[in-house]
Amino acid sequence: MKKQETMTHKERMDAIYHRQPTDRVPFIHRGYGFCAKNTGFAVADIYEDPEKSYLAQKRTSEQYNSDGTPFYTFVSYGSWEFGGEIKWPLDRYASGPSVAKRPVSTPADIERLVLPDPKAAGCLPMLMEFAKLQEKNGDQIAFLCGSPFTHAANLCGVETFLGWLIEEPEIAHKAMRLMTDHILSVAQLFIETFGKGRVLARSAAPSESNSLISPRHFEEFAAPYLEELHQKVLDMGAERIYCHICGEQNANLERWSKIPFGDPGMLSFGKEVTIEHAAEVFPNQIICGNLDPQIIAKAAPQEVYEQSKRVIEEGKKYAPGRFVFMSGCEIPAITPPYHIYMMQKAVEDCGWY
Repeated sequence: MKKQETMTHKERMDAIYHRQPTDRVPFIHRGYGFCAKNTGFAVADIYEDPEKSYLAQKRTSEQYNSDGTPFYTFVSYGSWEFGGEIKWPLDRYASGPSVAKRPVSTPADIERLVLPDPKAAGCLPMLMEFAKLQEKNGDQIAFLCGSPFTHAANLCGVETFLGWLIEEPEIAHKAMRLMTDHILSVAQLFIETFGKGRVLARSAAPSESNSLISPRHFEEFAAPYLEELHQKVLDMGAERIYCHICGEQNANLERWSKIPFGDPGMLSFGKEVTIEHAAEVFPNQIICGNLDPQIIAKAAPQEVYEQSKRVIEEGKKYAPGRFVFMSGCEIPAITPPYHIYMMQKAVEDCGWY
């Protein structure tokens, strides 16, 4: 006989945020472009049309009994906001927006940049519109807090920025300072608009991966700004911080553990970091992950189911009461919908406490 849930989605997430027991492991499928294709919208609508983006995510969460609520995201954040140009896909269904022109190409360009208006720059008006939809519908209100390092790299392109770490370290630090101050201005706007204790700060840190930078560069260029940003955002009144520590970052994790995320914060990981290791390094944080999105998109349905069960059991073993099952990164838009059902089925079969 199939077990019956005893909590609503909101009750389940509120419980995990307050370190209270839950009936089962929370489940968030984690896919933006997938939600668009799943519900008949253009992938670009996820980024360009807050109402359609909200509906696509909300309807997909309902379909798969997901505990996640809709959130606004934007690829390559930082370029458009500081004066770059965005290119939208011609057929509207190909993919999300790409950077057509970056605001920075030389170190001298960094010197000329000024802080943008958080009410008007780039995607920020759409982020605010989306947050008002979240508030109207009783969902978690959130803003793009982001990683200063990842967003600073988007000013000129990751390859160029990584070269500056070695050849122009002072310029790299100026870019980091500028981006940190920008994110703080966005945080202040959203917290003042919606109130203290009501806003989740959401971020992802892919450019900090050890596939791109060394632990020494993480310590010098990324960690100090992350530490400052997170503490100030929490002091302003953000409810907590969710951060996706993306890719191979095992060599960075001890330093990450010294960065504040709230009480508790929420950290997600890719397949490169085991649930056991993440739970050990971050004993007081909510741990999320880490099913390989390539398995979700390309493996046979039964393999998706079996690997989902494996991850769920690891979460229950190593992070009981503070584990959320989700993909280890965003699932591709082309993922077969039945594979998300296999993730849902695994939760229903073995996710109970």
